[in-house]
Amino acid sequence: TDIGNEVTSLGVQIHGGMGFIEETGAAQHYRDARITPIYEGTNGIQSIDLVTRKLAANGGESVWALLDELKGIVKQVEASNDPAFGTTGTKLRDALASLERTSRWLLERVTSAPNEALAGATPYLRLFGATLGGCMLANEALAARAVSEADPQRYTTLARYFAENVSVQAGALERTVIDSAEAVNGADAVLLG
Repeated sequence: TDIGNEVTSLGVQIHGGMGFIEETGAAQHYRDARITPIYEGTNGIQSIDLVTRKLAANGGESVWALLDELKGIVKQVEASNDPAFGTTGTKLRDALASLERTSRWLLERVTSAPNEALAGATPYLRLFGATLGGCMLANEALAARAVSEADPQRYTTLARYFAENVSVQAGALERTVIDSAEAVNGADAVLLG
């Protein structure tokens, strides 16, 4: 982000006055580069909140309830036997298993080893999004099959694409959360120390 700011700021200076800046697009690139640290900071805060407040509340009760709901969606996808779903059901079932294992791992550490839990907060948020997003798209596809004016193929194709291209990242994100706490905390010590 620093390089993007240095380059786009220079672009604004090179193109000069307001008219030239807008015509060349330099100002838009500068705004795009400038907003990145804000998004990243927000993602970090949301990740920490997810782990320390949402997951930790009542022993993860709300997360377990959500996972049960998502498992029901996956079962419906698998029971549909619709070849248009491809491997959506399997991919989502695997993603849910990764999310559940990771959630349990984090819940065990959020109070006993908070630095380990916090080190995995951002990849955990991504894992949650990759899993939840896939399940919600699959649920939309199932709902579209029941509505006569809907185009179920469109929804099914989108759900399949997401499951087979995004949700499949869940296993790697699980490993990142569980295996990289020591590396993240070690890097923190070296970079900040």
